[in-house]
Amino acid sequence: MMYVSDITEKLEQLAPIKAACDWDNPGLLVGRSSREVQRVFVALDASTSVVEEAIDAGCDLIVTHHPVIFRGIKAINDQSALGMKLLDLIQNDVAVFSMHTNFDSCPGGMADLVCSMLGLRKTGMLEATGYCPEGHENGAPDGLRLQPVPHGEGIDPNAYGIGFTAELPEMLTAEELAARVKECFQLPFVQYYDAGAPIRTLACCPGSGRGELKEVMGLHVDAFLSGDMGHHEGLDLCEEGISLLDAGHYGLEHVFVHYMAEFLRTHFPSLDVLEEKLHFPAQLV
Repeated sequence: MMYVSDITEKLEQLAPIKAACDWDNPGLLVGRSSREVQRVFVALDASTSVVEEAIDAGCDLIVTHHPVIFRGIKAINDQSALGMKLLDLIQNDVAVFSMHTNFDSCPGGMADLVCSMLGLRKTGMLEATGYCPEGHENGAPDGLRLQPVPHGEGIDPNAYGIGFTAELPEMLTAEELAARVKECFQLPFVQYYDAGAPIRTLACCPGSGRGELKEVMGLHVDAFLSGDMGHHEGLDLCEEGISLLDAGHYGLEHVFVHYMAEFLRTHFPSLDVLEEKLHFPAQLV
């Protein structure tokens, strides 16, 4: 017999809650930790369609990247889409556990997944947030305590941080790199702003990269790969000689779904694990 708490404990060893950004809201957001679990649904977002599919499939737990409850709410009722969704989850006794910036920043997490899929050589982090001292990788007795990143050469395997920097194996144009991203992540399109120079070095922030522009410009890389970027961000980066590749917020982060499903299958072989089907939310005409 397996419970929600058994699964969330293992997930928190991978991506400790304390590694999340202060503004974030990961963790067990809906449901009982004592709930027995036989079937799990993994998705990027706990959208209404995901919740309905999970309930129809008889799932006991939904594991998502983005938190189903992100900002404070004052009521759970049938007067909003979020309220209806939460009511459905509660009435059907389905728990929701979310792993957001704690998964973005942990060793082997989102940044490393994206870097590996692109076949790049990681050279560092876009924004280091700290590291876990050796021997405490699975959490100190009183919880993970991230310490300042120590100075020195090389990449600390216990370091936590948002995004990554990398070198391409060969020079590419912005168009060629955008095409490679599109193919690797099975996307319908990748928007790009071409600074006009060949690309050998890259910074990447899976998800939304608007908050990382200052760090990117200070790195003097050839290109920035991210999502949720706008017209002015593209122009500003190009004027600094940095090409911008916007794969959309979903575009890079959807790799969470298959990775997490495989993680659960490996660590909990008796679980029935379902995955959200790959679908790019934005449409083109």
